[in-house]
Amino acid sequence: MTLYVCGHRNPDADSILAAVATAELCRRTGHEAVACRAGAVPAEAAWALKRFGFSQPALLEDARLSLREISLSPARSCRQADTIFDALQSMNDPLRPYLGVTGGDGTLQGMVTRNDLSDIGMQDTALGIRLLQTARLEDIARTLSGTVAVHPDKPMHIDGRVSIVALSDHSVSRYEVKNRIVIVADSPEAQLRLIEQGAGLLILVWTDQVSAAVRQAAMEAGCPVVISGHGSMNTSRYLYFSVQIRHVMTPDPVTFHQDIYVQDAIREMRRHRFRAYPVVDEENRLQGFLETDAALNFQERRMIRVDHNEDGQAVRNGSLARVEAVIDHHRVGGFLSREPVFYRCEILGSTCTIVARLYLEAGIPLSGPMAGLLLSGMISDTLGFRSPTTTETDRQLAQYLAFTAGVDARELEQEILSRSGSSDLVQDLETDLKQFDIQGQDVRISQILTGALDRKDLGQLQTAMEQYVQATGTDLLVTAVTVLPLGGSCLLAAGDLASRLAEMTSSPSRVRLQEGLLSRKKQILPLVQAQLL
Repeated sequence: MTLYVCGHRNPDADSILAAVATAELCRRTGHEAVACRAGAVPAEAAWALKRFGFSQPALLEDARLSLREISLSPARSCRQADTIFDALQSMNDPLRPYLGVTGGDGTLQGMVTRNDLSDIGMQDTALGIRLLQTARLEDIARTLSGTVAVHPDKPMHIDGRVSIVALSDHSVSRYEVKNRIVIVADSPEAQLRLIEQGAGLLILVWTDQVSAAVRQAAMEAGCPVVISGHGSMNTSRYLYFSVQIRHVMTPDPVTFHQDIYVQDAIREMRRHRFRAYPVVDEENRLQGFLETDAALNFQERRMIRVDHNEDGQAVRNGSLARVEAVIDHHRVGGFLSREPVFYRCEILGSTCTIVARLYLEAGIPLSGPMAGLLLSGMISDTLGFRSPTTTETDRQLAQYLAFTAGVDARELEQEILSRSGSSDLVQDLETDLKQFDIQGQDVRISQILTGALDRKDLGQLQTAMEQYVQATGTDLLVTAVTVLPLGGSCLLAAGDLASRLAEMTSSPSRVRLQEGLLSRKKQILPLVQAQLL
């Protein structure tokens, strides 16, 4: 199964670029993997991806698998005008005794199962009589591997009842055959007598011809004649298979859209308990079947978390995925696994630093573009190696990556950081926001990088924070407005716990820039925790 490599919600450049690099490392080591993201791509990450020739990762909105993403049973189907015999030929897999019924445009019209077809033989004969009233002459002949020998211009008049008559004139005279389907052998006399008695359709067995007299009488009486390719016993059996599927199908089966999540489908399946369910697309075209056994035994999405480990920061419903690896440089909090996982968490300035080390440890050569991409993530997350989270390992590895990529690290830093500064603080409130559980309290910390700051901006941001807290029920929202040219941050707080941070936060009327306060992980989060504990 595919590995999905994904960073945290509201991703920063380090999260996006680390996911892309990790997915490539997985593929280079023989694993099927794709990079994805749990939010919008920030400007500096988008620039780095384009600069070094990588595509943006696909958006993953939920860790659960949709029906579109799992293996379905084949979309085997028939048409409404097909006969029961046609359907049985298509229903040749004993493990999948069902078919969809589709229109000419592929849209689902109904569903038919082998149980539906067995009802014709198992139930009261009234059902078979009623169904045979709808049978078409051409369908009857084709089902019996026969031919239409006489086809009068008049409409066929059959009441659905079937008679198999003996060959003697005496026996024929004892039958009530008016408007019936009559199976008779090669006896022109008996055939003429049956036509005179008002038979609705003659089916001839053990012969390959019709006498001129019988042909003439049948045309005058409006009684079609079919020559069957089988004997009397099989003719009588197959005759009931000449009915069109539209008369026996379930017209409105329980269906699932291909974008529904497997867990939601399972809940619905428990209400009905059918063996299989048609899966359709937006135009109601049949895409396959979801079988109950397969749904109950499906494998969850396999994921690698990069730049985070906590469920609260993971893509929506991340706890329902099968996490197979974590690559991170943050605190360990709120993460449980059902099975052992590969866990790499180091005290480094960037997740991209860890991913670069994984390449080197695995003996996988770093291409120039990949080295440039990883270096970009390191520069973004360490604010050009000025953040207190930066280590000597980050700096040394950055030199190696710059050499491998053939870039000037200072010029690359200027390009990246120039795209990090926001001009709209309110718009970027949720761009880089992380959620933490501190003593059972929902605490969220946002960091906004900017090139300048004024009181009006802070006032608008404070209002937006209050609205966010009210809408989400967050206990405490802290926003660090990091002014890159000044090398420091202003802290704002909103929520029921905001008063406990009053001495360390700013307000529109009191702007307090704390120089050197740059790292959410190493500085801001510990400060907030100290005030709440």
